[in-house]
Amino acid sequence: MRVENGHGKNKPNIRKFAENDMADGFNSDGLDCESGGQKKTVKVGTRGSMLALAQTELVIKALKERFPQIDFQMIAMSTRGDRDTSRALLEFGGKAVFVEEFEEAILKGDIDIAVHSAKDMPMEIMEGLTISGTLPRACPQDVLIYKSGRIFDRNESFVVGTSSLRRQYQIKDMYRNAVCKNLRGNVGTRIQKLEAGEYDAIILAAAGLERLGVIEDKGNDNTECFEVHKDELTFRYISTESMLPAACQGIIAIETRTSGEVYDMVRAINDTEVYTQLTCERAVLNRLNAGCHEPIGVYSELYGDHMKLSLMKADAASSDKEKDEEIQIHRKTVEGNTADWEQLVEVLIK
Repeated sequence: MRVENGHGKNKPNIRKFAENDMADGFNSDGLDCESGGQKKTVKVGTRGSMLALAQTELVIKALKERFPQIDFQMIAMSTRGDRDTSRALLEFGGKAVFVEEFEEAILKGDIDIAVHSAKDMPMEIMEGLTISGTLPRACPQDVLIYKSGRIFDRNESFVVGTSSLRRQYQIKDMYRNAVCKNLRGNVGTRIQKLEAGEYDAIILAAAGLERLGVIEDKGNDNTECFEVHKDELTFRYISTESMLPAACQGIIAIETRTSGEVYDMVRAINDTEVYTQLTCERAVLNRLNAGCHEPIGVYSELYGDHMKLSLMKADAASSDKEKDEEIQIHRKTVEGNTADWEQLVEVLIK
């Protein structure tokens, strides 16, 4: 059974925890860390891609710094989504194919923690589990990658690699004659396909490129639209105004059981601001009855107690329209007090 996580009855608690206070009164001194003279072991599940491993290393590093007395072990797993790269995800289960086997492993006790890219998580997760924490958010922008020296005119026809409808509709809004072609595989494979000439350009998330060290980490600054040149390729950051990111893009989600020592440990390293963003952005998707695949972008920005919440929706009927008919992109932004995020969500979706 799956339950919704992010809004309504099962919405996560986003109250802030003081830096030196453990969640719900939890204190690391109270952990049962020793068993027969051995360190307590916590198993952290991850996919086997370079990006997934890099993100999991960040989680384990944060946990080790807070709980040096615990032995955190990385467990690499293969999912249906990893094994079947020949078909589009929508053909065999959507983004859940990257998550469900980890959830089953947690419930069976094979692993204690699962690390995910939050934007790839389905709206419903298995009963008894929750997103218990997040790390600081990476850059949320998308990056257009192409061979250096290539210039794209707004009216030019060229092939762009991306399987995301959200990216497809927004790039076609920027370049009306762009031809979008499905693109799957890990980051390295996708770049190799570009270099081999299968595409004129591809679109990838800045967060993954930076976490892998493909390009230098520029920080979480969504306003800039600039270029990085490396290895005969140009990496052009697209501003969030032109291409609104997917909900929770750049966020690492840490999934555990809904209570217990491991849950408390993850809560202790949780980034409260990012957790608020995750909760709010997933709530927008939930209220729109949308998942990971719809042409929808959601992005929240926090400035102290002030929140700016933006939504992009592409005309869903446009996929059935004639190719020469213009796609309708609808954008809306609301602002208000962060504490009133639920009301902001309701205003945004009206």
